[in-house]
Amino acid sequence: MEKRKFIIDCDTGTDDAIAILAAFGSEEIELVGITSVNGNVNEEYTSKNNLDLCEYLNFDCPVTHGATLPLSSGYRNSSDITHGKTGLGSIILPDATRTKFDSRMAPLFIYEKAKELKGELELLVIGPMTNIAIALIEYPELTDLIKHIYFMGGSVWGGNVTTTAEFNIWADPEAGHTVLSSGIPMTMIGLDVTLKAIMTIQDIEDLRNNNTKASNLAADLLDFMVIRRDKGGEDLVMHDALALAAALYPECMTYKEYWMDVETTGTYTRGHTFADVRNKIGNKANVKVAMDVDVEAFRKWLVEKINNYKV
Repeated sequence: MEKRKFIIDCDTGTDDAIAILAAFGSEEIELVGITSVNGNVNEEYTSKNNLDLCEYLNFDCPVTHGATLPLSSGYRNSSDITHGKTGLGSIILPDATRTKFDSRMAPLFIYEKAKELKGELELLVIGPMTNIAIALIEYPELTDLIKHIYFMGGSVWGGNVTTTAEFNIWADPEAGHTVLSSGIPMTMIGLDVTLKAIMTIQDIEDLRNNNTKASNLAADLLDFMVIRRDKGGEDLVMHDALALAAALYPECMTYKEYWMDVETTGTYTRGHTFADVRNKIGNKANVKVAMDVDVEAFRKWLVEKINNYKV
């Protein structure tokens, strides 16, 4: 069976890195690129994390630089207790020396790969949507060249940065609006399900017992999350790996379809993903939204995917 073609667009912090490790172990897909964006930490760190991850784990995949600022708001983040100063918690990977960044910036890279693959390219978007929005603005024909977008972001009910907004959408609401309005088929994996996707100490042990570079790195990242949790921070929540599961193991979740848009101007609601849950507006649904998850099945799947990568 021919492998599905994916680009991962990400702001690589701790859970992004775990999602990438799981993608490395997913033999049913071909990862044709990793594009980097400002988000959890500045793009200079997210791009370096992506390049260093690929070289450390001997994974041959183009890595690009991407947007350093959102479309209009000027948001930047130089450090974050959630992901550590450089995004990978307390982990310092060896600097990549053998591999180099692709010469194309993320929007051009995405467009050219989409043309090359003639409508078969799928996107896993697990950071702010800036790169995707720029690509759609600069290359309008891209709308017809993307098969599907799976994105971690937003929520139907509530937020984690404000009472109404989730971080990835809040960090660049204009980009979120552009992408959700594009007409590209898409699946949203938001806080409604990701906050339930919490890993356990047993999962860490199962990764350690596999004893590969990839599984040990994932265990190290989870160990950082344990320390973070015990200090009062976020739990071992797999926001971004759950988005990968939506693409590759969709049966571990249940879904509803809504017409959705992103609020870009509200004083209290900027970055809110509005879902027309009662169909008051009457527009045709444009987003398939994950609403519940079988956490035990997801955890087992994620550990198996990471352990499947034999480096």
